[in-house]
Amino acid sequence: MSSPSDHNTSLQSPIRHYVLLLWKPFYLGMLALLFTNFFDVLTPMAMKKAVDGLTENNRDLLHEGIFLYLAFMIGAVTFRYQWRMWFGRFHHRVAEDLRNRLYRKLTELGPSFFEKNPTGELMSLMINDVNQFRMAVGPALLTLLDAAFLLVMILPLMLSMSPDWTWKTLVLFPIVPFVIRVMEDLLAKAGRNQQDRLAEMSGYAQELVSGIRVIKGYAQESHRLAGFAKYSKTYAYACNRVALLDAMFEPALGVSVAVGSAILLFWGAQDVVSGLVTLGTFVAFHEYIRRMVWPMAAIGVGLSLIQQGRASFSRIAQVLATEPEVADQGQLELPALRQLSVRDLSFTYPGADRPALQGVSFELRAGETLGLVGPVGSGKSTLIQLIGRVRRAPVGSLFINDQPIEAFTLKSLRRTMAFVPQEAFLLSRSIRQNLNFGARHPEDDVHQVTRAVDLHEEIQRLPSGAESLLGERGVNLSGGQRQRLTLARAMQRSHKVDAELLILDDSLSAVDVRTERQILETLRSGEGLLRTAIIVSHRLEALRLTDRILVLNEGRIEAIGTHDELLRLSPTYQRMVEIQSESAEPSQEASAASLDSTATTPSAENSTPGHSASQELAPSEKAP
Repeated sequence: MSSPSDHNTSLQSPIRHYVLLLWKPFYLGMLALLFTNFFDVLTPMAMKKAVDGLTENNRDLLHEGIFLYLAFMIGAVTFRYQWRMWFGRFHHRVAEDLRNRLYRKLTELGPSFFEKNPTGELMSLMINDVNQFRMAVGPALLTLLDAAFLLVMILPLMLSMSPDWTWKTLVLFPIVPFVIRVMEDLLAKAGRNQQDRLAEMSGYAQELVSGIRVIKGYAQESHRLAGFAKYSKTYAYACNRVALLDAMFEPALGVSVAVGSAILLFWGAQDVVSGLVTLGTFVAFHEYIRRMVWPMAAIGVGLSLIQQGRASFSRIAQVLATEPEVADQGQLELPALRQLSVRDLSFTYPGADRPALQGVSFELRAGETLGLVGPVGSGKSTLIQLIGRVRRAPVGSLFINDQPIEAFTLKSLRRTMAFVPQEAFLLSRSIRQNLNFGARHPEDDVHQVTRAVDLHEEIQRLPSGAESLLGERGVNLSGGQRQRLTLARAMQRSHKVDAELLILDDSLSAVDVRTERQILETLRSGEGLLRTAIIVSHRLEALRLTDRILVLNEGRIEAIGTHDELLRLSPTYQRMVEIQSESAEPSQEASAASLDSTATTPSAENSTPGHSASQELAPSEKAP
């Protein structure tokens, strides 16, 4: 585990941090780069010997030049492979470590962070910004080191051949880094614009795919196609702008080589003709002029990439430096939940003008079930998030087994809980893999929990049964099927005593009242799957199965008791009962009429053998 000082160093000096952390591949790569440049710089000298041997008709000198040229090329190729391997290993391990740190940090952060930061930006951070920093700590740093090595090696060799040629031919080279820097800035700006246009087009396309049923339902295909064509055209223009600037990059470098070569031809040719220098020296010197372009250009390229990498890391560092809303500072392990105590709990969201909860107190013992009901905005979801330590409750307001909840490690605390939110989330995996998600001891037998949530027959009718793959977020299931599957997942985790407190946050809102009551009755009875539970629901009929019902109103406990007791004690509960009784009467009359009609009319179930519309995975809900 890294120390706090290591964490601070990694945020303040990330390049230095990773060089020290991954010193072996970095220094081996740098050593291999040094030898690569050494052999590469010597190849023009070998060429000089070969050309001089050819012009002087000296076979020994020619053969020596050819032998040295081949030896130097083999050495350069060998070590070039080594530095590519070691430096590649270095900067890809940097990216891997950074992605893992970001992912780990995101798992620690609470809902308030994700409410402020859109998912798209966080995905861009983990992909684009991490890759940009990888380019800075890898190719950019390598480019600067390469440029430094080449300048230190080539300039002395050029000066040894002819100081006069050197300063005359390189007169324009010092401005190359500045030209490259301008070009890189223009390219970077165009590249950012290209990425922004790509993000817009991708977002529009994602919206199209995820909302295809709504788009078709409102006959808006042509309108959306026109919108997509607009974004696509804008993105194409941005790509062409990048291509135009990129096409200008290499010719800009070629100008300096052309000027240096022209100067060498003008002055150097006279020296060759007069016999002051050999033709081999002229050829080698011209090769060094060509090779001097890269170090000059590399300085601009490397500095620009490092600047971009630092900008990207500054965004990454903001996330890494974010303190979790709930700090994992507990030392105790929670073996089993015997009692949950809420004592005078009050909570106010940052920036809110009034508390979400005020003075809430109650106890829940092992084996009891507690219903939680109240108007919208009464604080139900806030309360269960505080109990699950998703949000931070005031110290001294929550106790488990008479110990402050802060005293337990988050891992052991959440291991004793199974939370089922109203918005069902499923993985793009098989049904069995979804059911075993989070269970410490995955089971092949998932039939008990699927029967408990009235989903077994529907799964069995699928061609692959429990091995059937689900679409993204379970898109090929109906809303009620997704909710029941997430409840079964919690059951699979809970009934093996992996989780002892089950929290249902209105997690059966997409099923009818009869099915919800049937599921809860099954869980409370013979299967024994529902032990200690907190059940949030707007349907009071289902909550009659709980031991007690707690009524929240404007963040305060209005009353707590059984259904009959609340009819006397809670005005809010009385109004909810009256409203739901009125809405239930028409549906009861419709059910009676339906029963009368089925007495003389064959049912849809009977007309199609083996088919039940209420239990089959709805085709209309499947992904396109």
